[in-house]
Amino acid sequence: MIRILSIEFLLMFVIGAVVFRLTWAFTRKKLPCWSSVLILVAIILLFVPGHIDETLIVEFGGKTPPKHLLSPLAVNLLRCVGVLLGAWLATTVIGKRKKIGLEDKPPYDDFP
Repeated sequence: MIRILSIEFLLMFVIGAVVFRLTWAFTRKKLPCWSSVLILVAIILLFVPGHIDETLIVEFGGKTPPKHLLSPLAVNLLRCVGVLLGAWLATTVIGKRKKIGLEDKPPYDDFP
């Protein structure tokens, strides 16, 4: 159960960072970036069921969990926290890059 929750948390962390960076690439403003992340969080809370399939837990080597170990709301909130932390990391990276003057430069500029 912990493995699946950690995999889902890390996946949502990456998705939050990617959504923030993609919106940043198109707008260069933080308000639309955070708006897109919050819309994603709302979509997760409203439309994603919070149940974890028991066959996945058994497939990863765990025992069949007791019913309702975590509520579906708790699982969805964990996913949303992952998205928000990923977006926070992306905004921190953007701020650091802006501070050292690498805001508009690609990571590797090998070709003149």
